[in-house]
Amino acid sequence: MMRSFTVGLLAALAAGLIACGRTVGGTETIIVPAVQGPRPAHPEIGINLEFVLDYAHSEMFADAMKSARAFGSPDAPWDEKAAVDKDGWPTGDAGTVVMASVPVPVGRYTFTCTGHCVVGVMSAGGKVQGQGYDRATNRTTALIMVAAGATSLYVNFTGTNGGVRNIRLWRPGYRPLPDEQPPVFTKEFLSAIEPFGTLRLMDMTRTNTNDAAEWGDRTKPTDALQSGKRGAAWEYGIELANRSKKDLWINVPVKASDDYVRQLAKLLKEKLDPDRVVYLEYSNEVWNSIFPQFGINFDAAKAEVADRGDASPLSDHGQDRNPYYWAWKRVAQRLVEMSAIFKEVFGAEAINTRIRPVLASQAANALMLRMQTAFIEKNYGRPSSVIYGVAGAPYLGLADRFTTNDKLTVDEIFAEGLPDQMKWVREVMRNYQLVARYYGLHNMCYEGGMGIEGDHAVEAKVAANRDPRIAGALKDYFAAWDELGGDQFMYFNLAGPYGKFGNWGLLEDIRKPTAKYNAVKEVLAAPMPPERAGAAMPGRILATAADAKEGGGVEKGADGSQHLAYLKEGNWQEYLLLVKEAGEYGVTVQAGSDNARGQLELSMSDTPLGTVTT
Repeated sequence: MMRSFTVGLLAALAAGLIACGRTVGGTETIIVPAVQGPRPAHPEIGINLEFVLDYAHSEMFADAMKSARAFGSPDAPWDEKAAVDKDGWPTGDAGTVVMASVPVPVGRYTFTCTGHCVVGVMSAGGKVQGQGYDRATNRTTALIMVAAGATSLYVNFTGTNGGVRNIRLWRPGYRPLPDEQPPVFTKEFLSAIEPFGTLRLMDMTRTNTNDAAEWGDRTKPTDALQSGKRGAAWEYGIELANRSKKDLWINVPVKASDDYVRQLAKLLKEKLDPDRVVYLEYSNEVWNSIFPQFGINFDAAKAEVADRGDASPLSDHGQDRNPYYWAWKRVAQRLVEMSAIFKEVFGAEAINTRIRPVLASQAANALMLRMQTAFIEKNYGRPSSVIYGVAGAPYLGLADRFTTNDKLTVDEIFAEGLPDQMKWVREVMRNYQLVARYYGLHNMCYEGGMGIEGDHAVEAKVAANRDPRIAGALKDYFAAWDELGGDQFMYFNLAGPYGKFGNWGLLEDIRKPTAKYNAVKEVLAAPMPPERAGAAMPGRILATAADAKEGGGVEKGADGSQHLAYLKEGNWQEYLLLVKEAGEYGVTVQAGSDNARGQLELSMSDTPLGTVTT
């Protein structure tokens, strides 16, 4: 028996799966719905934002104290040992690392706080001037002058007699006037994010360490610092979206209860401008065992199956005995549950329009995504009714033989390494496009961009990210994404240091554009290229080796071409088609079987076409 030989149609009009068999007797018209609307005029590229930390390069907040390190001892500000009150303010003499290992902007910083203290600077290139205390207002003020070349800024507060509160350290040029609304974000940061349409808050809200389970556990805008393990307050992300007129991509903490999700939805509905879109993702890379959310989700999946037994959909009612598969499916399950909660708050009409749930999966493991989308269909109905899209992270990096080569050169990276990896990247992009088109979902990227990293040949990798040739590599990368029909792409990330831990940022210094940053701006300004992926219809599709999936085998023909020779029972095959015009298409399928009972199940874009007996 042969079965499930499928072909995916790629087009704005229709997508589909057709299958092998002999000539199908009779005719039947199957209406295949459009999978998405017209393509935008220009590529859609958003940006991942950096952590709010003392070593961040983004200079997001005008008040530098918001991104300072947790308060420490006055003579060792980095030790984070100071006692603090419920809002996080020090209850005695203390100090903090405001900036470390970053370009510190030159100029005059304005310090203010509630309470008396003596302000000190412990880092080179800084000194305190004009310090004073107003007893009537119980307010200390001071100026901190930072000279050129500084890469750190440590401050301390002594003589406090019980600590200080409401500490502010305004960056140069941001001191508010007495009757003026204090600025929240720096002009430099707002300028840097200006080209992008969507902001992903994964690192800003510290998704990978955020253990908040209940709404009261979250970071609040009134907290002393926004740099803790639960990240910045949602309110700041909302304010940033409103201020910059950007859409938001949010990552809900892995432990968040239903009430947490509901309160977050209510906050977004109340505070976010109504013309802003929200992309909704469950945690971040829950499949990735380097993050704590992997274990949390894995344990939760096992607990559910243990509790519900064969009634659990995660185990396919007892048919699936693999706990890792349960965990994969639980990610999809939790996203659908969150989608339902947002539906309660925003209304049914908002789902997949203003509120866009995104199933993020592992780019290198298409089986995971297929299992997750099939799980949604089996348990919740057509996936496109409850989620908006699927997303991977197709980074353009280097294969192991390049990235582990201590003698790797910049020329080799551009001449061999990146072109070699582009083959893999295109395949990953194509695999996601197949699934997206099949289910009528949007094919998206939650993270992507240049992934030249690793602790071998670090100098060459850093130099490559600064080399003008990186612009051409990025343009080719985005051309592949757009031509394969990719949708919203979230570059990782806006800014960051370059070194052995990676060269992820488009910018190293928020004030200085790079070849990478300018290349992405050029891509954003260019017209959207036409889709080219898939076999053009009308036409003939050959079951080639390049398309063979698990469960199938190939043979070489007399002319040297390869074709699908067999398909094992219960397995499938699929192809991507390019259909440029609406219309009625006839499908003729040719196949054979070594017995009279060979059958093929045919489908097109999740629409069954029936079974053919060979």
